[in-house]
Amino acid sequence: MDNTSAQELTQNDFFARNLVQLRSRLEGRVSQQRLADELGLKKSTWAAYESGRAEPRYGDLIKVADFFQVSVDDILRKDLSKEPLNMPKIPELRVLATTVDTQDQENVEFVHVKALGGYAEGYGDIDFIGKLPTFHLPFLARDRKYRAFPYEGESMPPLRDGAVVFGEYIESWESVKNGSICLVVTKNEGVVLKMVYNYLAETGVLVLKSLNERFAPYPVRREDIKELWRFAGFFENKFPA
Repeated sequence: MDNTSAQELTQNDFFARNLVQLRSRLEGRVSQQRLADELGLKKSTWAAYESGRAEPRYGDLIKVADFFQVSVDDILRKDLSKEPLNMPKIPELRVLATTVDTQDQENVEFVHVKALGGYAEGYGDIDFIGKLPTFHLPFLARDRKYRAFPYEGESMPPLRDGAVVFGEYIESWESVKNGSICLVVTKNEGVVLKMVYNYLAETGVLVLKSLNERFAPYPVRREDIKELWRFAGFFENKFPA
């Protein structure tokens, strides 16, 4: 093995060990999924970095270094378990009421039309969630949490009234990128599907925008938001016009 290969292996080993160490030093028990969401990465990517199965992309190196306030050189060349660091704080974990099947796999719950009106109040009630119909779909990732909601209205063409929208649960609201389409559960409006512009860090609001230009954008305050679900697909039982 030449010197360059040996150096790359050493750096990759340091990087993997440092990621495990840094995550373990965060306040509370922070999962790979939680930290990946905070950094805007896929869980599978973070897991591959921690295990040393993948070399880090340059952009991901910058994200990790900036988040933990260390240099890229240090994260690749030093044993950070011996370094005094000021660890960042991750926003408080949100608890999701959910159901699992007999193999302890997450179900996809369907919030049917009759349950939709009460969802903004019952979303955290396991009895309410436990009464919803459940199913699995092979094209949805097994390591993510999904829920299905009926779409009502005409604000998000080409979706039509009566479509079923699949949402992926978002734990870290700050990680939502501008222009993302999300199901937003609010205190006053219930469940709405909108394009989201994220100003939570600056002003504590999300701006919700319809794809139908007849509907004006409007802000929603953080304290009025109950849940966020990233758009993951939809189903319609009518052939497209």
